Amino acid sequence: MRTTSSKPTKTYIPSEQYRQMLVQDGERRFREWHTNFLKLQAEFLADQKQRRR
Repeated sequence: MRTTSSKPTKTYIPSEQYRQMLVQDGERRFREWHTNFLKLQAEFLADQKQRRR
């Protein structure tokens, strides 16, 4: 006996919507990276300042 399995149908989004999603994700990743960079830079500069004393 053969059972029919219902596969989920694919939903396609317009290319412009996909492009906007990629841009938003890129901006989010950059903000995340830049925040971490600024934190590490501040730690490094504080360490350098402390070593000069």
